Amino acid sequence: MRVTFMGTGTSHGIPVVNCDCPCCTSKDPKDTRFRCSIKVESKNGTIVVVDTGPEFRLQTLKYGLPNLDSVFFTHSHADHIHGLDDLRIFAHVHADPSKNTTPLNIYASKYTNDDIRNRFDYVFKPTQFGGGKPALNLIDCDSFTPKNPIVIGDLSVIPVPMMHGSIPTTGWIFNEGDTSFAYLTDCNYIAPSSIELVKNCQTVVIDALRRKVHSTHFNFEQAIDVIKELNGKNFYFTHLCHESTNAQILEIIEELKEKASIPSDVNIQTSYDGLVLELDGVKTTALDF
Repeated sequence: MRVTFMGTGTSHGIPVVNCDCPCCTSKDPKDTRFRCSIKVESKNGTIVVVDTGPEFRLQTLKYGLPNLDSVFFTHSHADHIHGLDDLRIFAHVHADPSKNTTPLNIYASKYTNDDIRNRFDYVFKPTQFGGGKPALNLIDCDSFTPKNPIVIGDLSVIPVPMMHGSIPTTGWIFNEGDTSFAYLTDCNYIAPSSIELVKNCQTVVIDALRRKVHSTHFNFEQAIDVIKELNGKNFYFTHLCHESTNAQILEIIEELKEKASIPSDVNIQTSYDGLVLELDGVKTTALDF
């Protein structure tokens, strides 16, 4: 399995408009962050993405998206869905009347799908094929479980219910053979039942906004607390804001690992735009795109 981080920033993105802080003016490319999105590719060529934020078109051009089999949404905030219309080019391939194909499948919770139908109502009104709108099939993911997973090509996908303040969000576990990867962004509470789903995942990406406490996101220390409950070996912070540079966050992680008595063989890093993870069984290799 291959995971490409196409965006790792918070809702403002980095640099933030009209901000001259050290992070926003940094020359380190790891301090430039699109809004959150990942691409997941299986060994046999299945490709899915999680979230289509405002830069989705730019992300696909930069990191490549030769085809798209399905899309998974975490929730319906603007920084995660407002590139939905740019699915048009992929959706038309899936819904070609001349080839008797069907629309592109979108998986999200019922709560999220209801909001998508409301915000993008023109997409779902019965009009002619085409007409400048994507052909999408919204599928509620709430009934899928480890015993009844979503199957996309050779990927098996399990939703992970979480909370983002008072809003329900969905994390995702991707399995291919004996390789497992969990993506848990935009959350500040993960119930014990959801923690159990994620335990023993080889690699976990987790929301970690900043050092200060926030009302709807884990801060760095809270993310470390969740990591202590899991049995994985590789963890990556995402949805990072501009209050610390990438280099500073890495220093903070080492400080918090020591404070929390995290074993030295547990790898905790920042994610950054263009980071590629190659996962094979228990081995995770980090590369630049």
